[in-house]
Amino acid sequence: MQEPVIVFCKDRSAAWLICRLLRWRQVYSLSLPFDTPLETLMAHHPKGIIISAPPDEPGAMDGLDSRILDSGLPVLALGGIAAALCIREGGQVSPMLYSTTPIPLTLIDHPLFQGMDQGGGVLLMLAPLHPAGNMLPIAAAGEDIIGCMAADMPLYALEYPIERNDPDAAQLLTNFAYEICKCRADWNEDTKIGQALAVIREGVPADGQVLCAISGGVDSAVCAKLASMALGDRLSCIFVDTGLFRQGEVQNVISEAQESLGLPVACVDARESFLKALADIDGADAKEKAASRLMRRTLTDHLHRHPELCGLMMGTNYSDVLYNDADADPMELKVTILEPIRHLFKDEVRRLATALGLPESVANRQSFPSSGLALRIYGKVTEKRLNLLRAADSFLQEEILEARLDKKLWQYYATLIQSPDAPGRYTICLRAIQASQGQGLAARLPFDLMERATARILAEIPDVSRVVYDLTPSKRYSMPE
Repeated sequence: MQEPVIVFCKDRSAAWLICRLLRWRQVYSLSLPFDTPLETLMAHHPKGIIISAPPDEPGAMDGLDSRILDSGLPVLALGGIAAALCIREGGQVSPMLYSTTPIPLTLIDHPLFQGMDQGGGVLLMLAPLHPAGNMLPIAAAGEDIIGCMAADMPLYALEYPIERNDPDAAQLLTNFAYEICKCRADWNEDTKIGQALAVIREGVPADGQVLCAISGGVDSAVCAKLASMALGDRLSCIFVDTGLFRQGEVQNVISEAQESLGLPVACVDARESFLKALADIDGADAKEKAASRLMRRTLTDHLHRHPELCGLMMGTNYSDVLYNDADADPMELKVTILEPIRHLFKDEVRRLATALGLPESVANRQSFPSSGLALRIYGKVTEKRLNLLRAADSFLQEEILEARLDKKLWQYYATLIQSPDAPGRYTICLRAIQASQGQGLAARLPFDLMERATARILAEIPDVSRVVYDLTPSKRYSMPE
């Protein structure tokens, strides 16, 4: 049984970051809602608790079950929670200070801080702590106390920011997990595979047959591989051709799935249905919901036609769980829904794909929206526009692959816009995103590469009058992958 470190954050991005930092160090961690009651928490058999809030958040502890702090479990309170805990234990907090230059840190000799830069400086937004009662100072920034601990309980409060690419922040979390909570380094590929196989086998009768829909993404490929290992020939796979895929992708996905799994993959031609469903929709969110709704209906119809199927494999990952859509239509089915990678982040799924022997083209395939190319058409979706975008996108893909830049980019693709100055003609917008300092920024592609892609698009797609490059930072990169 996995004994996780539980993370409580009102900010989902902060919860995602802390969980991933711990998991990278083989510590299993889970994010739970901030108002989770103690009874629900204890059902997870936690080894410790991390609670975090921005340093200036009013009412930082509002909604938290206060019994958690008295449970005897190790607790690491970060940011605004550290100040709130100090006050709860009888201390005081000074008004917020904002540093404009790095402030040197002083840390006591304690397992929580081993391996951290004792004299290093950090830029901090902090409220100096004045601990009282049984709370003892453990960390200072300059002359101000920023950390304290209880003398008689494993309660630790620290105003230290957890940020990407900060080795000291990662070391702090690692120390808390291993030195304070006594966690085991058991969150590895073997554990993940074993848990996933158990989910599948326990969710299906001994002679039950299961359906897995192959989408072309790494999530569904990993689920299909795991299901094949657990069920053998009791697994059947289908691929729904929505007509919204990239150039040559339908054939590639089917052949890769058959070669990787050794199983036949049935192809359902739903191009006409998807085109009709998207015909009068403009907005991106509406396109995503319409495509998802029709995909669920297509799978439901297939299950109804095959009553021997008792389970449906879903490629839900932990990013989907943290950023779930409360308005999404549920699937009303009389079969068991199996989600073997529900507690894995996208990067964990990719590493698992490699461990399972799936080809690199599958493990590192770019994320692709459920509405496919429809989401990359600004305006209404038509077959003509899909074909134009498919061709332009393929030219950009080929040039990036030829330049061997694909592994340096997070995403790269083309979008299609109605040209404002040329009625009936289109503008192709090229897009390439590179990870930099925790952000998704426009990549500085070689100019000759963009020139070649532009020349091919203008020469071979007569309906395109203009090609541009999008320099806007990505809003999606901050979401968990």
